[in-house]
Amino acid sequence: MIDYKARFQKVLSNHRGTPFVFSYWDATTQQFGTGAPRFIIHFKTRDALKRSLLETSLGFGEAYARGDVIVEGDLTEALTALGEAYLAMGPEHLLSSWTRKALARTLPREKADIEHHYGLGNRFFELFLDPKLTYSCAYFRTPDDALDLAQEQKIAHTTRKLHLQPGQRLLDIGCGWGHLMFHAAETYGVQCLGITLCDNQANYIREEAARRRLPVEVRTTHYLKLDESTKWDRIVSVGMMCHIGESRANQYFDKVKSLLAPGAVCLLHCIAKMKESSGADPFVEKHVFPGYWFFSLEGMTRRAVARGLNIIDVENLRRHYALTLNHWRANFLRNYEEIKAAMGYDDRFMRTWEFYLASAEAGFHTGHLNLIQMVMTNGVVNDYPWTREFLYQASPEYALVGG
Repeated sequence: MIDYKARFQKVLSNHRGTPFVFSYWDATTQQFGTGAPRFIIHFKTRDALKRSLLETSLGFGEAYARGDVIVEGDLTEALTALGEAYLAMGPEHLLSSWTRKALARTLPREKADIEHHYGLGNRFFELFLDPKLTYSCAYFRTPDDALDLAQEQKIAHTTRKLHLQPGQRLLDIGCGWGHLMFHAAETYGVQCLGITLCDNQANYIREEAARRRLPVEVRTTHYLKLDESTKWDRIVSVGMMCHIGESRANQYFDKVKSLLAPGAVCLLHCIAKMKESSGADPFVEKHVFPGYWFFSLEGMTRRAVARGLNIIDVENLRRHYALTLNHWRANFLRNYEEIKAAMGYDDRFMRTWEFYLASAEAGFHTGHLNLIQMVMTNGVVNDYPWTREFLYQASPEYALVGG
């Protein structure tokens, strides 16, 4: 019989980071790192330990969701420490029992994948997001900012980078619940079109735009179906690119290029790795975000340059997303019982989502994940601001969001 405790001991024998303890079903324990342990991970069954070792995040996450793994201490801190230990082992030791193939992306499949996640319903997201349902990285001018303020600051920060002018036309690919468009229309006097595959988001945007009498339109369609004869002064895509899939990466940049007017500005806001790979977190892909894939900063740059898009600004908001996820998980745990009662979910579903939020936060803490905002122009443009000071100077716009 394979001794999985001994295997873990060997794998983590050189761990010098955050000290922690593994506690096993037979009352034995192992400590890794020196000093008082910051957390204890209880493996209640041998199978939970085996699958955690052989299947990495898939096995560990599913065991946590079942209740076969209990974390005594902060779950995010535990996953951050394990992630740092895993990344420090070097490629010759990393477990590779999960290899994700680049699946062909069809339009019906993409819509089904989107509905699997966002189709959980507005009420579900209302119970852990900010009041405007902004489901992407916030922007914290200080780490003490409240989540709702930070999300408004993100929208202001993002629209400022677009350098919007009255009367321009803005396309938002993957528009979420539409609040970036509402802000752009109200603050800058631009006309907006949002694209989504999620019916509940589209219905919300139509109702809100009508209520506020804003020039904001939404279509439930795929971005690849957009008419390329219609050109846009500005294009923005926030938090949508992870749904594109590896097989459509080049096609996505081709489409964006084809929709931009000469001299137009485009901003892409997405989770990214430093190096491009076909790997995806197996737990998240199976249980939370089917079909997702992360670009790399190198891959984004290479594809943009190859299509004549001129990169003028790149910002990494990695720590901002870690803090955003920390707020989301705190809200999720605070409203745990209300979510269960309102949505009819069982503990396994709830623990799956708790693990997802914690593991995502850990990914940003370790630097495995990054949040990139890249601003590009279609060709060379000489009327963009000379410095980045315009992003931070006091203005009536920032006054609207408490700055």
